Amino acid sequence: MKSNTVDFLGVNYYHPKRVQAQANPEEYQTPWMPDQYFKEYEWPGRRMNPYRGWEIFPKSIYDIAMIVKEEYGNIPWFISENGMGVENEARFIDENGVIDDVYRIEFYEEHLRWLHKAIEEGSHCFGYHAWTAFDCWSWNNAYKNRYGFISVDLETQKRTIKSSGRWYRKVSDNNGFEVEIEE
Repeated sequence: MKSNTVDFLGVNYYHPKRVQAQANPEEYQTPWMPDQYFKEYEWPGRRMNPYRGWEIFPKSIYDIAMIVKEEYGNIPWFISENGMGVENEARFIDENGVIDDVYRIEFYEEHLRWLHKAIEEGSHCFGYHAWTAFDCWSWNNAYKNRYGFISVDLETQKRTIKSSGRWYRKVSDNNGFEVEIEE
């Protein structure tokens, strides 16, 4: 990658994986396993997605962008997946029958602000793909979480645009929004 041997890079980013060094990596019986060298670390100041149990750290997109820029020759890259899963979103349905997912809007807005900052600083990011347009169900969480801008009723197959879907449309129509980063 550093020698620009790839055309472009796609990065899936949902949450950080924080690690710390193992005290005695030589004690592992299977030295070819990467976790020989690290163990999970919970950052005491972390902010959590209470609906999924994942840490929310939007600045990681900026950090990834700067690593690609500074350590990998600033190859062209894009965010291939970024999103927020929430279990039991039906509890957020408003009086109009729309899921008012303000938490998802905040998630995307924060991530896009950091990505914008990285692009302004010269990162060669050429795209961003939100996960996902329609609710889909991941095997990774026993099909409990919803991720989309459009809810899908499993029994009737009725589709309803969520508040985040309307927001994302405005962002798309306006080619962005006001961008300020509070560090």
